[in-house]
Amino acid sequence: TYAEENILRVAFDHMVSTFNILHAPRDVTLSGTFASLLYEPLMLNLINGSLVPWLAKSWEILDNGLRYVFHLDERAKWSDGKPVTAYDVEFTWNLTFNYAFPSTLQGVLQAVRAVDNYTVEFITTQPWARWYSEFGGSVVLPAHIWSKIESPLSYEFINDPSKHVTSGPFIYDSFKASEWWLFRKRPDYWKTEVMPKIDGVMVRYVGDSSLYPLLLLRGEVDVAQLFPFYLLGQVMGKPNIAIWTFPEPVATEVLAINTRLYPLNIPEVRQAIDLAIDKVSIANNHFMGFGVPGNRCLVNMAAYPEFYVPEAAWLGWGKTHEECVAEANRILDELGFTRGPDGIRVTPNGTRLSFKYIVQMAPLTAVRLRSSEAIVNYLKEIGIEISLYQPLSPPDYFASAFLAPTKDWGFAQGTYGEYPEAWYNQVYSYLTPAVGLSQVLATGWDITEPEVAAQVSDLSRSALRRLNYNELVEDVKQIIRIYKDYIPSICIAFYPFTILVYRTDKLTNWHPEHSTKWGPFGFPIPTRPLIVNELTPVGWSPTPTPTPTPSPTPTPSPTPIGLPIEQIAIITVFVIVIIAALGYIAIRTKRKPK
Repeated sequence: TYAEENILRVAFDHMVSTFNILHAPRDVTLSGTFASLLYEPLMLNLINGSLVPWLAKSWEILDNGLRYVFHLDERAKWSDGKPVTAYDVEFTWNLTFNYAFPSTLQGVLQAVRAVDNYTVEFITTQPWARWYSEFGGSVVLPAHIWSKIESPLSYEFINDPSKHVTSGPFIYDSFKASEWWLFRKRPDYWKTEVMPKIDGVMVRYVGDSSLYPLLLLRGEVDVAQLFPFYLLGQVMGKPNIAIWTFPEPVATEVLAINTRLYPLNIPEVRQAIDLAIDKVSIANNHFMGFGVPGNRCLVNMAAYPEFYVPEAAWLGWGKTHEECVAEANRILDELGFTRGPDGIRVTPNGTRLSFKYIVQMAPLTAVRLRSSEAIVNYLKEIGIEISLYQPLSPPDYFASAFLAPTKDWGFAQGTYGEYPEAWYNQVYSYLTPAVGLSQVLATGWDITEPEVAAQVSDLSRSALRRLNYNELVEDVKQIIRIYKDYIPSICIAFYPFTILVYRTDKLTNWHPEHSTKWGPFGFPIPTRPLIVNELTPVGWSPTPTPTPTPSPTPTPSPTPIGLPIEQIAIITVFVIVIIAALGYIAIRTKRKPK
């Protein structure tokens, strides 16, 4: 139907449930893919590290980092012609305070106030390292629309495009439920210097990412986001196909250890386990050479050398797997854990080293099943038995690994996508009280080793107060120096989670590095500015930009009062996980003799 138009067709493999931005913390698809089509932020934090003015034309950090002031662009207009003002920002945050306040900002953000029509300030109790993301990167809602809504949490327009009012360059046009959603370009978009050259964006749901290569090669979609690395062989070298990935792999494969269970609460036991896992083999074989072996921290020190702590390197470097297993067995022998007739160790008090192992099924189903099976075998080599191996869908995995009041598993293997900062995972994983689905919820390390965990949490809070990057780096390195001796979560490997594969015969000027990081989502998505604004149809030539009809200067909207305070339980520092419906592939690798 839209073949004659220059529509960007985006394939994605995870369903969206709502367009109500207040529910973005619970809907990773809304927050990751659609939020940037629905509304605009004050500023852009690009993949290449640039901070770009957007709804705000400038900003200031005042009062030693306790006041963040944004000056809005006076040209900004909503799609119904009304101006965007600082009172819209204030109103949006009043909604957020009442219904969806980020746990990351509890005790940090005190107030958001409109100083005048085009100046808004964020007042904090402390300097905040991620001000550009959590303040500047927050979207703005139209107060004149949302102030009339009696129940903001119940408001919905995913099935009624006519309700969409935006300041952005695209407006919701039409949809086919559970199949596609079309956003058309606004000819009256206010930010004329970045007016899109395409006519619109169609986001198409593809339930099985294994179909991505076929759809791209047929030209049925223009780009597939989060393209699995194990499918790259089907598109490499093909005409009119280009591939983008991060220069260094930084998505993280993690094995959480339940320290509530004896003897997994003993640091030496965890060190033995970390040593016995052949991380090099997993990175090269199960991650098909796309992986990088993890060290004894949650930062890829090879990709970000400023965080390099030599003593935190994996102790298996330079050793054969047999040497690593021998050293791990020596550690367990010295702890008095003896092997029974079946080779499984027993502690001095008679506890058998037998545990349940849960696995996050998607994404990368086949890769994770194979790598987890290898880890089960590595554990057996040092006398640890997996009595129950349980692959789980992402929602069930999150519930079992992070949210269940009682955790009966010993090991939980899952993944995190690329975060917006290199230090994000290390800092937030063991910050207490827990933020989002963080590793401390899974491992219980704050309960079993509270004094050390408190040191790490205090350093994490210190890092988050740093406006000087070098000082932040030193805090994170100090965390790593402590963490390496305890490793409640084992970093198995880093790998490229985010890969964009796109066609170049219809649209040109692809710059994935110009995509905006969004909240905890540090990877490029083609529906986000600035990447979507720069795409150029083949053969395109400029046409005169229509001049919008000027609107009268508005009277500032009053600050809303009396909103009900019924805060929903949300998760904002979100695991970068695509809830994909990959088929359950039973792949077993034949173990090579060492």
